[in-house]
Amino acid sequence: MGLTNTEIVLQVSKEASIETKPAVLPSLAGQCVAEVIGTFIVILLGDGAVAAAVLTGALDGWAVAVMWGLAVTFGIYVAGSISGAHFNPAVTITMAILRGFPLRRVVPFILSQIAGAYLASACIYGLWRGFWSGAAERLGVSIGQPGSQKLMMIFSCFYPNPGSIGIDAAAMAKVSTTGALLTEIVLTMFLLLMIFALTEETSTGTPQAGLGPIFVGLTVTAIVGIGAPLTMDAVNPVRDFGPRLFAYTVGYDRVAFPGPRGNEWWLYIVGPIIGGVLGGIVYRYFVKRFLPARN
Repeated sequence: MGLTNTEIVLQVSKEASIETKPAVLPSLAGQCVAEVIGTFIVILLGDGAVAAAVLTGALDGWAVAVMWGLAVTFGIYVAGSISGAHFNPAVTITMAILRGFPLRRVVPFILSQIAGAYLASACIYGLWRGFWSGAAERLGVSIGQPGSQKLMMIFSCFYPNPGSIGIDAAAMAKVSTTGALLTEIVLTMFLLLMIFALTEETSTGTPQAGLGPIFVGLTVTAIVGIGAPLTMDAVNPVRDFGPRLFAYTVGYDRVAFPGPRGNEWWLYIVGPIIGGVLGGIVYRYFVKRFLPARN
């Protein structure tokens, strides 16, 4: 039996109302869950790659860099449509300052990111449990004692890279505290500059829909590729702090807090936040203002 003209009009009107109804934004709780899961993915794959390199030698430096890029890409595809895929306090704070991200959501987002990073670290520790003692013996270190950053680098960052550069006085002299802080500022500035460029709605040069996460991942790969020897390139306070918390709970003590040089725990927080905000400022005032207008 066919529809009457009146029924057809009502059905079309109903379908149109459904199509034009604005999407309901995810709740804060939903966004926080997405940040936990997305950050978990990033740390699980990124630090998992470092674990494979340190514990078995299965990956070299560039393979680790690629894995970090893939980790970020996968995390964005999973959580991006829910939370915006920050996974990084430097991103969250910069978005709040320059792109109108609600201030009341900053702290919940950051706590969610820390939780995701901590849980991922615990998972990595469990997955590789059978390798820790043998690796410590091979590296000639005792967990929690000076020099054990050669093993703790699986979780957190040190400068210079303990694995590729070393931990003796000559190695330490290659990268000063000022140099490490500047490295984190510059690399995070570049990261946020790229994130702002790749997500600029008024730009005609952004990637096609769905490809943005790939280019963010490639950005991270490039950053890890050039920064790993210097500072292990945190460019993300949570990427260092969440795993550092876990390392402390499993016995790394002062190697975790405050760190062998006494400042690692805060340097990888302050540097990325400063760099992130600077990257956003550079984009807004030195790039966006010169973008050609859309027709």
